[in-house]
Amino acid sequence: MQLQSRFYNHQFTKDIIQTTTDFIDRTFDVNFGVTPSKLPQMPADQLDLFAKQSLQNKYLIVVTMLNEEQFQGKLIKAVNRNKYIMQINSGFYKIFNLNDVKSINQANSI
Repeated sequence: MQLQSRFYNHQFTKDIIQTTTDFIDRTFDVNFGVTPSKLPQMPADQLDLFAKQSLQNKYLIVVTMLNEEQFQGKLIKAVNRNKYIMQINSGFYKIFNLNDVKSINQANSI
């Protein structure tokens, strides 16, 4: 008897798990991995212009990378035409290439 109840409980657990995963698959749109981008990458000339203006005028900007990461800060130095250093806060800096940037936007000031 005990062996049958263990098998029954094991099969019951499997059925619950299978039913739950089927429900999730049918009900929710779960996209694991890279999600498609909603906005295309800005043209290279526009990214270059926005980066130069942001550096010259010390604008607070939001940089969105191609992998959807976002960083907010000020550009402090141009290493070369395509590489910039951004100060996120007093102790954190981000170095990025314009080729890896999706967009540059001025941050909303509160």
